Amino acid sequence: WALASCLVFAQTDIAPAGSKLSPAEVAQLREVLKEPPPSGGWLQSSPIIPELGFCLGTRAQMFWLDESHPAALMPGRRPRSTLTPTLAYRNGEPYMVWGSPGGDQQDQWIPQLFLRHVHCNMNLQESIDAPAWHSEHFPGSFWPRTSRPGVLVVESRMPEATIAELKRRGHKVEVGEAWSEGRLVAASKVGQRRRAAANPRGMQAYAAGR
Repeated sequence: WALASCLVFAQTDIAPAGSKLSPAEVAQLREVLKEPPPSGGWLQSSPIIPELGFCLGTRAQMFWLDESHPAALMPGRRPRSTLTPTLAYRNGEPYMVWGSPGGDQQDQWIPQLFLRHVHCNMNLQESIDAPAWHSEHFPGSFWPRTSRPGVLVVESRMPEATIAELKRRGHKVEVGEAWSEGRLVAASKVGQRRRAAANPRGMQAYAAGR
């Protein structure tokens, strides 16, 4: 197995897609993988700069005004991004693309799908549907960059024994709604077969083939 976290194209013959910020794993019959992640439409989170009369760019809000910070605002510097479209190779060949919207949670939901698929032998849909979680321990990438040390948010479908063990280990577990974590979609290529799966959470994604 090999992973690449980059902007790639996945063309198989199945096309799952998610609304809003969701990546679109598109599939046609060519052997190229493609995952274009549209993003940047969060105008409600881009404050207006009174002296200039227009909004701060959606991605520019990820800059820091602390000159000593690695993400400090300065001429010619690009803002960092939480977008993480991901490609997995198997036996040296492109095998699967997948991704999710969700800010800092993307890099938590994306490996959950991969580990379930590879190590738990779940198919793509099972890997997406399984109970998910995210940590809020680290400072957020977006203003006001809040941090909730030790907080772990899990779906209520998580086994009670698992929740109890997490609490025993010191996590501050918050139980969310049953289907509330992630907006993952995925597509894979196995020989001549093309497979895809979409997230039922939020009813914002679908998988279709032709």
